[in-house]
Amino acid sequence: ITKKLKQNMDKFYELDQDTIDQFFAIFNKKSFPVNVAFKFIGSSKQKKIIAIKKMADEYAYILEKELMVYINEELMEKFDEKAREILIDQEIDKLSIDIGTGKIKMIKPDLTTFAALVNKYGIEEVSRANQVEILAVEQKEDQEADDFIM
Repeated sequence: ITKKLKQNMDKFYELDQDTIDQFFAIFNKKSFPVNVAFKFIGSSKQKKIIAIKKMADEYAYILEKELMVYINEELMEKFDEKAREILIDQEIDKLSIDIGTGKIKMIKPDLTTFAALVNKYGIEEVSRANQVEILAVEQKEDQEADDFIM
C-alpha cells in the first residue's frame, strides 16, 4: 500500500447505519422528482458535519451512485439533535434536480450572512435585504444586456 492510500484509509471510514438512517429521515421529508443514489462515507478530517458532492461521471458509472455524502460522525456527536437536523437539511437543500433531464446540480444557498446581522435585524429583514440586492443586480444585468443589443 502506498503512503497516500494509507493516509486516505485513515481519513475515511464506514458510517454507522444509524447515521445513514438519520440522513434519510430528513431527506425523505423532501420531495424530489427522481430517485437519487447516494454513496455514504465517513470522513474524520472533514471540518463540518456533512457535505454532499456530485460524483464525476466515471465514478458514478463505476459505483452506480450519483452523490457522495461525507459525514464526520465524531463532529456530529458534539451537536444536539435539532442542530444536526438543521445542518443536514441545509446541505440537502443544495440539491437541485431537473425534472426533464434528471440532471443533478449543487446550488448555492440563497441566504448567506453573518450571525450578528441576523441577531441584530432578524432573519426576515436580512433575507428581504438580500433578495432586494439580488433583484437589483439582475435588473442591472438585464438593462446592460438591453443596452448592448440596441
